[in-house]
Parts: sequence; C-alpha cells; structure tokens
Amino acid sequence: MYMAKKLPVEFLRRKRDFSPLLVHLTKDVESKGLSAKDVLIKMLTEKKLLASNHYCLFDSDLKKPKNSSIREKFKVVCFTETPIDLIDVLLTDLEGRYFFKPKPFGLVFTKEFIKQYGGNPVFYVAGSLFNSLWRAYEGAKGNNFDKEDNKFLALVNRCDDQIDFHWEREWRVVGNLKFELNDIFCALCPEDSMSDFEENFNELTFIDPEWGIYEILEKLVKKVPQTEELPF
Repeated sequence: MYMAKKLPVEFLRRKRDFSPLLVHLTKDVESKGLSAKDVLIKMLTEKKLLASNHYCLFDSDLKKPKNSSIREKFKVVCFTETPIDLIDVLLTDLEGRYFFKPKPFGLVFTKEFIKQYGGNPVFYVAGSLFNSLWRAYEGAKGNNFDKEDNKFLALVNRCDDQIDFHWEREWRVVGNLKFELNDIFCALCPEDSMSDFEENFNELTFIDPEWGIYEILEKLVKKVPQTEELPF
C-alpha cells in the first residue's frame, strides 16, 4: 500500500486522465430568461456561484413540500474534474440528462481552492448500499441535520441501471461559493464571445472548451506555475 501523504508530482504528470482543475459549466435558465452567457456574466459580476438545486440519492424525499426547510441544506454547486481539453465531451446532448444541459460557458478553479471551501468528490453508490444510506439520512433528518450530516449526504449519488452519471467525475460544494476574480484559473466561452468577455473581464484568461489541447496550451502558457508543483 502506498502510504505517502502526497503522490509524487512526476506520477501525476504522467497520469493523463488526472486533472488538478475543476470546471463549473453554466446552462440556460429559461425560467429567468437568462442564457448560459448571461449566467456567466452574472457569476463574474457578483463573484458568486449559487447553489440552486440538490442532486443526490435522497431527492425523492427532499422534493416533498413538507421538506422545504431541509431542502436548502442539500443545495450544491457542481464541478467536474474532467480534463479541460475534454470538456467538449460533456457538452454533448445526451438522452436522459434532462435536468442539466451544459453550455460552453463556465469557470475553472484549482482543486486546492475548491477544497478550501468544503469541496469534495461525489460518492457514487450501487443498490447494495442504498438502505444503509437511507437509514443514515432518516436518522440525521430526525435531528434536523444538526451535526452537518447534510454536507456528506448531499454528495451521495445513486449509480445503477436507472441512473449512472459517475463518468461526469463530479465534485460538489454544499451551499453558495463566493470568490474573487483572481481565484479563477481561467474561464470558458465560445471563441466568438471571447473578445466581449476579455474586454469586460480583462484580468481573466478565456479559452474555448471546443479547442484542442494545443490551442488551450497556447492560450494558458502564462498561467502554468513556474515551479515543480502542480496547481492543486
């Protein structure tokens, strides 16, 4: 068993499916008449990511009108650790992914920054664990989640024949996330919107998630830390 506190940098650099970055993608919010581009502008202006919904194993109970007060405890901000040169794959229109249809607009943070604000990978579970986790949920609910059990339970997603999104490699922060513009590693937008964003948010570097790895690297070369450490 490998017991070191931190994996060697040279190992992580060779593991090409590993990313030290987390990506938050936006979507159209039709109920408010906002496009995904509008949402990104709003995020950058307000410097806040809003936890607007819950996505967990316990959704069926949280959706009940009587549970409106505890529902707020389970709302999260979502990220993916998919490498940024593969984000375009997540923009594919998939049958069954009705609750979230991401657009090519978003923000990229380091994992280290998101961890500082309670960010964690999602815990994907198969049916054999459902009953145990539902018992934990009901017990914590009886105590009004006073031990902050919601911060773990909000990370639990089912992974079975009915629902399986573990390939999204999701991370979550429970509750809203405030940030400063200098906390952002880079931002995402289509190339035809880039000049507008760069004019209004000139302290940020923007890349197009449809770009290939060489175009991304060319734009981000000045963002790579000049040390032996990776940015996480």
